[in-house]
This record gives sequence, structure tokens and C-alpha cells, in this order.
Amino acid sequence: MAACDNQVGRICDLGVENPGNTEAVMGSPSLDCQSKLCLKIPVTAGKVAPEGFRTLAANRGMCTSTCEDDGDCDKVPESPCITGFTCGVPLVVGPFCCDKVCICKDYVIVPEDGTIDRPDACDPGNAANACCNLAGRPGNPQYPNCP
Repeated sequence: MAACDNQVGRICDLGVENPGNTEAVMGSPSLDCQSKLCLKIPVTAGKVAPEGFRTLAANRGMCTSTCEDDGDCDKVPESPCITGFTCGVPLVVGPFCCDKVCICKDYVIVPEDGTIDRPDACDPGNAANACCNLAGRPGNPQYPNCP
């Protein structure tokens, strides 16, 4: 994927009135976004908001895109995200579970090495992890919810 092909950070409509403030939510398809993906995540506990940070309305998120690394996350100039984007996994349930997408660093604590750890729930080696996006899950009779 060429980094400039799918810029992220534009404010988008999640498609739901009030998704809550404690869990990550992915709205799709979001016509506001080239990728059709709109992400809203809560601020991580202990995260100090950067100067100028502003909260988005309850039904708003920021356009995101799938990624392999931070270089795939080019921010559009009009984005309210101050500190830029990192590539990580914000969801461990639902149709986008364990997918790596661009996440605004204003909301998450990024470790010193610059890489957000993949959640334990996304380890394909653990048979208890039932996310259908993990290797060996689709079509496997052990995971009947993964067609």
C-alpha cells in the first residue's frame, strides 16, 4: 500500500448516535473516508492529552485505514489529531477484530520503541482466541462463527 494513497484523520460519521465513550468503535462503511473506515477510540487511562486536544462529538470518529506500520498512516492536513498516527490493533471483538489500523496518538500511550503491542487476544497460537481474522479460524469447525 502506498502511504499517500489512503490518508487518515479526517473527521467522519460513525453511523451511530451514541456509541459510548469507553470502547473503541469502527463505523463501516463510512462514506466520509476513502477507506470507508471510521474509528473512534477512548483516551487510554493515564494518557496526558496534548496541548490543543479536543474531544470529538459522540457520533464522530476519524477516518482510518488498514496498515502494516506507521508509514502507512499519512495524516490529512485538516485532521484534529495533533501528534500523528501509529499503526496498531484497537479492537479485539467484532468484524474488525485484530486488524491493524491507523490510530491517533493523541488517544493512546505509545511505548518508547514506538510500537503498540498486539493484544494477547490476537495471538493466533492461542486456541481460545476466536477472532475470525486470525489465521486458521475461517472455515475451521472449532470456530463455528467463522465462515
